[in-house]
Amino acid sequence: MDRRIKASRTQEKRLAQDIGGTTTAGSGAGWAVKNDVRNAVWSIECKTTSAARFSLTHRDLINAEKNALLDLRDMAFAVEMQGRTWVVVSKETFLRLIEREEDG
Repeated sequence: MDRRIKASRTQEKRLAQDIGGTTTAGSGAGWAVKNDVRNAVWSIECKTTSAARFSLTHRDLINAEKNALLDLRDMAFAVEMQGRTWVVVSKETFLRLIEREEDG
């Protein structure tokens, strides 16, 4: 198996375990569920690279958000670079998370 595909699958499996969710089989190929990892609340698009940089475009975020909305979930975009994962969410989602935390 290609090293990049293996790294991508490993990232998706690890994140799915971390959030108590599942990976999406053939996530880019089907017509229904598109993002890579999901649970009851989140639909997460995953990317991985061994490089020190990753180009994240507006189109990438909008596509992931659209796919999450179609799945009735909040969107997050997880990027693993050099062994560390960063998660991107919209400002609106971020503010909702902060509000929930403050409400206890």
